[in-house]
Amino acid sequence: SFHPAQFSSVFSNFSGLTMIYRIMIETKMFTFLPLLVLILLGQGSSESIKNKTVIDDSKQAKALSVFNIVSFPNSACGATSGYNGTCYTASECTALSGTASGTCASSFGVCCVFSIACGASSSQNNSYAIITSYSVSSDSDPCTYTFCKANSDVCKLRIDFDTMVLADPEGISSTAAYTDGPKVGDCATDTLTVSNPGGSAPPIICGTNTGQHMFVPASDNCNKINIDIDTGSTGTTRKWQIKISQFKCGDAMSPGQDCLQYHTAQTGTIASFNWDISSTTVSTSQYHLSNQDYNICIRRARKKCEICYTPKIYSITTGIASSYGVGSSSVAATQTASISVATCTGVTTQATSTSTGLGVGDFLEIGNSQAPPTTAGTVNANSRICGVLWNVASIAGTTQSTVCSFVKPFKILVHFDEDEAIHANPGTATANLDKGENDPLATTGAGYGYSGFWLTYFQNEC
Repeated sequence: SFHPAQFSSVFSNFSGLTMIYRIMIETKMFTFLPLLVLILLGQGSSESIKNKTVIDDSKQAKALSVFNIVSFPNSACGATSGYNGTCYTASECTALSGTASGTCASSFGVCCVFSIACGASSSQNNSYAIITSYSVSSDSDPCTYTFCKANSDVCKLRIDFDTMVLADPEGISSTAAYTDGPKVGDCATDTLTVSNPGGSAPPIICGTNTGQHMFVPASDNCNKINIDIDTGSTGTTRKWQIKISQFKCGDAMSPGQDCLQYHTAQTGTIASFNWDISSTTVSTSQYHLSNQDYNICIRRARKKCEICYTPKIYSITTGIASSYGVGSSSVAATQTASISVATCTGVTTQATSTSTGLGVGDFLEIGNSQAPPTTAGTVNANSRICGVLWNVASIAGTTQSTVCSFVKPFKILVHFDEDEAIHANPGTATANLDKGENDPLATTGAGYGYSGFWLTYFQNEC
């Protein structure tokens, strides 16, 4: 016989992710058991309650003397297609206009993938916007996607550019000219913008941004991604795969309010927008974007108190550029590291001759930055670094190095202004390296002053 104590024991386990109760009915309790379960779960064959799907097949139970209940959360799942999805029943997935791709919840659910077209909207977690090859003749221009909160508990949206290739920003002319300076890094052909109703919008981006991401506050009015294409320009095969993930308030995997990017690994890489991270060398046509102001934040790992950065492509050899270049040299005749607020002012002066101009409008800022060997108690006022050599040594460095900081939270401020200081004949301007950003020699592994950064970071024990 089935006793009340057994009934209590079975239902005490109803807090698991997937629960299956199979009770063989042999006594008069057959009459009351379905009623008790319906009271607990609510009637219906399949429904979602607070991000959980409940399946009640009590009708079949009456016929087979078997009673089954299945409950599973509508959580993230890995689809067989390679995308991320959300676990729903097959009928829910169809009703929500998703695509079933594999199973989840011990095969009681399907991994439901959501992908929207230009002009459409989605309130589902793990939604995609995908165009594998943009057609200037048939695809929408502009292409706008709208993403809304799944529920009121959502505070952040993470926008992952799994693939993102648009037209490149403006660059230096085939024959460099002083007039190139105001336009280098401008997104003059294609643009991607992200809305942040009620707050500051992220910077405008273009070019190649595969592997990059952004976090934005999830708005009650929804957030829009707008991709504006110059359909008269056909020199670029534009394509994108954008994934939108939703994070609840207080989620440890989402950042604070002032972080556009948030890296959670103990070691990894960070790069300026439009850095092609698939390349193993630094091209002279690698340009950072104009008008960029944002923070890159890195989650501090347990028992780690220091973070250090070094160029991902590291060179001390003349002619082989490193993956860091944000401005001009601090010394006229020698390629030398540029540090401090006094040097990296944030204001570019346009060049009109080989002896004019000042390329100090761009910089990175790392609190209390130090050169190895480092100590937690050392105070260094030189938090800003610009120029083409990643080095903050007290005696101005002439090669690439490592930069570290004990300041917490771990964060880098990125500031790129609207201009670059470009020399018309950079090969003849070696005596004025502090004036222009386009020194082609890559002296002792120096980067190109207009290229931006691609850095490796790692954390050290306390």
